[in-house]
Amino acid sequence: MNLALASFLAYTLVLIAIGLWSYRIVEKVPIAKYEDEFYTAGRGLGGVMVALIIAAGMASAGTFIAGPGMCYAYGYSWVLINVTQTFLSLMLLATVGIMVGLVARRANVITYLDIYRARYQSKAVVLVMAALVALLLIPYMATQFVGAARVIVQMTGMGYVASLALGSGVVLIYCVLGGMRGTAVATLLQGVVITVGTVMLFAGTYRAAGGFAASTAAIAALDPKFLSPTMHGEFSWPFIFSVSCLSGYLVAGSPHGTLGALSYKNTIALKRAIWIGGILVFVWTILLCVAGTMGRALIPNLEVADEIAPWLAMNVLPGPLAGIVLAGIVAGIQTTVAAMAIVITSCIARNAVKELGLELTGQQMKTLSRVTMTVCLGAAIALALTQPPLVQWIIFFSLGGIGTSSLAPIVLGLYWKRGNHWGALAAIGFGMTLYVLAFTALPGIGLWGMHPALPCAVAAAVVYVLVSLATPPPSAEIARTFWGVPEKS
Repeated sequence: MNLALASFLAYTLVLIAIGLWSYRIVEKVPIAKYEDEFYTAGRGLGGVMVALIIAAGMASAGTFIAGPGMCYAYGYSWVLINVTQTFLSLMLLATVGIMVGLVARRANVITYLDIYRARYQSKAVVLVMAALVALLLIPYMATQFVGAARVIVQMTGMGYVASLALGSGVVLIYCVLGGMRGTAVATLLQGVVITVGTVMLFAGTYRAAGGFAASTAAIAALDPKFLSPTMHGEFSWPFIFSVSCLSGYLVAGSPHGTLGALSYKNTIALKRAIWIGGILVFVWTILLCVAGTMGRALIPNLEVADEIAPWLAMNVLPGPLAGIVLAGIVAGIQTTVAAMAIVITSCIARNAVKELGLELTGQQMKTLSRVTMTVCLGAAIALALTQPPLVQWIIFFSLGGIGTSSLAPIVLGLYWKRGNHWGALAAIGFGMTLYVLAFTALPGIGLWGMHPALPCAVAAAVVYVLVSLATPPPSAEIARTFWGVPEKS
């Protein structure tokens, strides 16, 4: 057994122990409080944990695998694009988190779709969003498993299927057994491992490449376009702006990002989470992206760009340190999968079941939650067996779909009193139809070379406003719950 694999197995065993420990705690919770514990850890998480859940949940394989891979493939232009992830925590917690936290306590909101139920009081809105969340996030989870498996293959020499089983099996254990509490504790460990691994990978790459001057000269000798912010025009400024919005602003309505906003215990924890999360995402993103770009100077013709991060770890660091980097990269991926698994499970096992009028006992709901999570993770693992190339584009498609459908109903819905369920339904339906057409029959929807997500999200927001104004306003009960507006006497 090589030292990298030994280090990674030690990390995996700790995660399994966390899952078993969390299971014992969850099992002691009364059935009446089980859903609150399983999906939000009793809303008792502090600032550090909330920051890590947001940061690590949103900074997925797109940061730890595809980010360095895209920077290897496209040079410093993609470093510029990826750095916009720094805004993730700020956008999520500052724009959405405060209101979500307040409403969660007023209306007993436990899950992502409980927000929609409280705001719009519409079965149709909840069921449509439940279907979209499952359809878009399961493929997103699959890309995470692909990224984790590729890392393990590169750094241990194991086969792809065995690597996939190792990287995904542990998530099944601590998610299914421990729910949000298991995920939160695992994320705390993973956040430390991610940060240490990221710093070590950058330091090793910097040293091996001879510093910025030497690596820049080597990259320029290969092709000067790798040093251009636009790849000498290959990426237009409208495209760069739209992708920046996709990974920076459109995530404000994302379900796995909103998860942290449902779990913080007070506003002090929220404020700490905003700045801690922003710093962490910036450090992870900038160091990994620059390392991926500098990797071009060390190995100019890597066949699969997404393999640059594990290649660097195995070639610029000694075995035990490479194992820590392996654990850090895989940890970043596992945290995202865990957050998504909880969101999808809550949408199906709690919200869809309630909207369909199925009457289940507390014990049946408990069993359904775990079975649903196992099935969702199993579906993602099955999709991961197809091994798609450059997972960043799949990630962008899923993120764009979620942003297009949820940005207006969540952000405008939380801050604009006149918005109603007709506006939400129209925005979701119109936005997603436009988004699908942009990737099929009408590619020109991506105006001026933009990623289609931005114009589609803007169009959906306009439709939300127009339809809401043309239909009756929301009820007085909704106004009281969200903004404390008293009833008219």
